[in-house]
Amino acid sequence: MFLFQFVNYYSSLVYVAFFKGRFYGYPAEMKYNIFNYRLEQCDPAGCMMELVIQLAIIMVGKQVLNNFMEIALPALKNCLARKFKRGDKENCELARWEQDYLLQPNPLLGFFNEYLEMVIQYGFVTLFVAAFPLAPLFALINNVMEIRIDAYKYTVAYRRPFHARAQDIGTWLPILRGVSVLAVIFNALVIAYTSDFVQKLVHVYGYSENHSLDGYINNSLSVFATKDFPPDVAPDYNTITVNTELNATEFCRYRGYRYPAGDPNQYTVTLQNWHVLAAQLAFVVIFEHVVFFIAWLIAIIIPDVPRKVHEQMVRENKLAKEVLYTAELKERKQERSNSETQSEIKSF
Repeated sequence: MFLFQFVNYYSSLVYVAFFKGRFYGYPAEMKYNIFNYRLEQCDPAGCMMELVIQLAIIMVGKQVLNNFMEIALPALKNCLARKFKRGDKENCELARWEQDYLLQPNPLLGFFNEYLEMVIQYGFVTLFVAAFPLAPLFALINNVMEIRIDAYKYTVAYRRPFHARAQDIGTWLPILRGVSVLAVIFNALVIAYTSDFVQKLVHVYGYSENHSLDGYINNSLSVFATKDFPPDVAPDYNTITVNTELNATEFCRYRGYRYPAGDPNQYTVTLQNWHVLAAQLAFVVIFEHVVFFIAWLIAIIIPDVPRKVHEQMVRENKLAKEVLYTAELKERKQERSNSETQSEIKSF
């Protein structure tokens, strides 16, 4: 169930962040076309803004819809139940237990949906937080509202739930750990590949004369000659009615690190492209190792069980063993006394 919801909510975000616009060469390259249709491209500014908008809409929209359904749906069902189940007592006041019986029964899956909602929200907060830093704030606001909504739901809209004892949250703990590991990897990839952070660092420290971002836009755009368009994809200037002053354009710019038109190696990737790729891979590896090391160090410094609690647990185990030992010793003494008594009786 979680796997289905994971794919349902995060597939579009993963596509925008890591796949959209990646299978693209230069404007006249046809090998990345499917049925003569060019694959979808990102905005000229990159896919980062599109990822932010997509994440905000899905996360906030899901929270608003879920909160509305948790309030409106049980209230509507209770209203219909009171209307159709009162029968002959329409003009009589129902007893308290009858009113409670007409409330909605607890979901068959218990708290599964509540755990699922929280884990999905945890994924939104952690997996793409580098792209949308406001996600934790929206999650906090939603959780404050969720507390009051759940209080209304379990005290007014639902019947009293049956209590059940549980040692921990069960299988949700390894799921949360898995999401946390994926969050480190996803954020490293978002910073390295989706954003322009690494490309700007390469430009500043490798290709800028004054070690600044001056000329970065011009450096990150390659030159393409419009005369190199294949006949079947070249623009038909006879049908263009807007911006006709651009019909005589001989060159255009596109994102990428390729040799310009007229160069002996035109439209092939430059050395800077491999420098950027190597820097991106290095950033991902270093980022992951640093974050995992910090997490491991925190886990060592801050144990799962506090020292005082651990000492108390050891003391309780020791007392329990002493009680068992005393009871067993008493039982053995009683058995020995009984056997000696029987032996004396037989001797007489």
